[in-house]
Amino acid sequence: MKRLALIAGAAVVLLSGIGAGAYFYLKPSLVSRVAMPAPRPNRKMEAAIGDPNVKIEKSAELSRLVERLGTVQDRVVHGDHGALADQGRLLSEISGVLRHFEKRDWDSYANVRGAFVYVLSGGDYGVLKPLAEDDSRYEADRMLAQGIMQYAQGKMNAARKLLADVDPRSLDVSLVGPFALARASFYIGHDDAKAIALLDEARLACPHTAIEEAAARREIPVLIGSGDKTRAMLLMADYLRRFGRSIYAWKLFRDFSAAVAKREELDSGDVVDKLTTATSTADKQSRIDLFLAMAAVALPPGRIVLARAAAREALSLKPDSAEDVDRATLYEAAANAPTTRAAEALTALHQIAVDRLSDSDIEIHEVAGYIAHTVTSDKIAADDEAPKLSERKGVESSPSPHELALVSSAVESADAAIKEADMVMSGIVK
Repeated sequence: MKRLALIAGAAVVLLSGIGAGAYFYLKPSLVSRVAMPAPRPNRKMEAAIGDPNVKIEKSAELSRLVERLGTVQDRVVHGDHGALADQGRLLSEISGVLRHFEKRDWDSYANVRGAFVYVLSGGDYGVLKPLAEDDSRYEADRMLAQGIMQYAQGKMNAARKLLADVDPRSLDVSLVGPFALARASFYIGHDDAKAIALLDEARLACPHTAIEEAAARREIPVLIGSGDKTRAMLLMADYLRRFGRSIYAWKLFRDFSAAVAKREELDSGDVVDKLTTATSTADKQSRIDLFLAMAAVALPPGRIVLARAAAREALSLKPDSAEDVDRATLYEAAANAPTTRAAEALTALHQIAVDRLSDSDIEIHEVAGYIAHTVTSDKIAADDEAPKLSERKGVESSPSPHELALVSSAVESADAAIKEADMVMSGIVK
């Protein structure tokens, strides 16, 4: 459907009579829940804990393992991909310890606190079942256990009813950051001011940790969406310098780019210039990844000024990867295709190794070529290319009502590109 929408944008440009058209990228819930399998019991640990002849101080063991888990997750968000395996093993070990807790073990609040931190850090929520179902316990602990279990299962409405009135600062200091981060997820997209306040609290409670990284990663796109561009840019620059190598950074780059692309007033090179200056000391590859994400996401809604600026900045950083060079070249060419630089775009497109592109980027390549051919008045090439696109992907010659709706949406998205072309033809944009 993306190709259909993009070609529709090109058609609008042609009909406008100005020779221009319009033209991807794409929770871990806390720090590590995405793609994490349910932890398997550690058989060796289970045997030791279950053997009455083996004296194991379960409370001390739980405390030690939870502390190690936090350390390992901090390594993950600082770019240590190998720490993911350690994280999985620790989650499994902690589950084994907690599942052998007896009623008297839960009488220690240190154990209750450790179990809460474990589940909020991506652990098996089932370990909290004895707490959640024990009517003899303090109601506050029982309700907290129930709410955290609902949250860990993704049942946000149920979790919100149980946890909405719990002030993170009323909890043990070790729970303030993780709990504030969890509560913020109830409000993102519904009450952004509340979400931002909770994310700020999480960051301040756990500086330089995986909690801060996760909170910043969620907060930055929310700030953009709420119109607080200045603060979002400052936080984005700080994230890139300190957490740019996080294995979750790609998600922030995607979400940040999507939030920027939704705001028409940010369709300029100014955003890129400010980020370039503010992140000059950050990891080069992280900066390249961010600018490539911005360029890719800016193209579909017709933010071609932003896309061009981001792609050029990625190229100026001289990527070490040939794939990154091709992507940056592609995005710049796609941004140039509906302008008087169409011939330049065609030349660049011919130089790209298409076999190194993803499926989405191949679609961009094909449509950018179609648009550029059309703008340069190569009508024969344009007519030849359009059927090839349909035949290759099996697009029907008669679009369905749903497809027509997508075309209509694409036509609206082409407005920004048409305005850009108007300025080009008037000599305003160089």
